[in-house]
Amino acid sequence: MNALKVPKSFHIESRTVRYILYTLFGIIVADGLITQFLVTGGHGSEGNPFLSAWVSHGAFLAIKVSAAFLATLFLWINYNAKPRLVYTIAVVFLVFYTTIVLWNLFVFLFTA
Repeated sequence: MNALKVPKSFHIESRTVRYILYTLFGIIVADGLITQFLVTGGHGSEGNPFLSAWVSHGAFLAIKVSAAFLATLFLWINYNAKPRLVYTIAVVFLVFYTTIVLWNLFVFLFTA
């Protein structure tokens, strides 16, 4: 069944890159969950002006998860064409979102 085979352009041999992309998706979703919890609980505010209006609505997490999925899918698809660039972008964003999540946890733990 050729319909069930993953195209070669979608296959990433590097286990490290796959784990980085999985982790990037997870940390972006974690950022959304923690942000929604902090904002609705009155402990913080959303720093992104595009998302600040959506935090108190149920659509915020759907937007965050969808955007995380599309971003990691875009990186996944483009990895075989430009592996160094995708690796660099993924690592930079992983560090960025990890910093944001740690900051959010710091705000929650030490200001509550």
